[in-house]
Amino acid sequence: MHPDLIEVQDAAVAFGRVTAVDAVSLAIRPGETVGLIGESGSGKSTLARLLVDLVRPNAGTVRFDGQDLATLDRAARRAYRRDAQMIFQDPVASLSPRMTIGRALAEPLAIHGIDRAQAWPGVLELLHRVGLPETILGKYPHQVSGGQARRVGIARALVLRPKLVVADEPTAGLDVSVQGDLVNLMTELQRDFGLTYLLVSHNLNVVRAMADRFAVMYLGRLIEVGPARRIFVAPAHPYTRALIAATPRLDPDRLQAPVPLAGEMPNPADLPPGCRFQTRCPLVDDHCRKVEPPETALTDGRMVRCHKPLVD
Repeated sequence: MHPDLIEVQDAAVAFGRVTAVDAVSLAIRPGETVGLIGESGSGKSTLARLLVDLVRPNAGTVRFDGQDLATLDRAARRAYRRDAQMIFQDPVASLSPRMTIGRALAEPLAIHGIDRAQAWPGVLELLHRVGLPETILGKYPHQVSGGQARRVGIARALVLRPKLVVADEPTAGLDVSVQGDLVNLMTELQRDFGLTYLLVSHNLNVVRAMADRFAVMYLGRLIEVGPARRIFVAPAHPYTRALIAATPRLDPDRLQAPVPLAGEMPNPADLPPGCRFQTRCPLVDDHCRKVEPPETALTDGRMVRCHKPLVD
């Protein structure tokens, strides 16, 4: 096996005048969880969809187990889509309202030509593993609770036994207790099935509970990448520090009001010159306004795009 399960190198994805993913490089190792964090509009979901082949790059490469996806023929690309699955933010909206949960779980088998009779016992076992009763198979998506819908989404993503799972805001809109249950479930499934995760979320408490590394995104660029624990304790980029300061603390003994992130993102179709965070950064100077910061490697192994990294 290649040392990196999936590797994105200098990838760009543009929609008209907006470059949603801009010269992004990121590698994820087998069995690792990378938390992709940032505000809405930062490009997280586009990067996530790039990894599961739902969008194609305008530039750069995506390699899975060392093989460039752009070189795959139809059969090989079909096999890749079996190996890389996605848990969608709104699992109910991602399913047909006219299809029962049972049919929704069987659909990936049909798409990939897998015999249902042979595979169905494994599907039922998976249903139990995610904490759902078999009676749910006859229900329609609108008839299940939010927490159950997320578990259906997880089960559907795992039906084909993928290697890579991209989870887009898997706990958004759920109560804190339900979020904790899902985090524990996803952690157990990762251990038991040997999964690799890209976890996309704006909820840093959820990401911190699961991620080995953080990748912080702002206006299409990765601006800080490194060990999750190190970044959470001592963020190097002013944007990362602001995101963490804006995160509510869940420990009732250390209740702390979040600090709002100041300002708004610039128009992604009309980016300022220099650093993209300059309009909101408390450390900005003339150099920041004129020159875009390059990727800089810190002594602790992190990558940061900042002229004035906050290092101890």
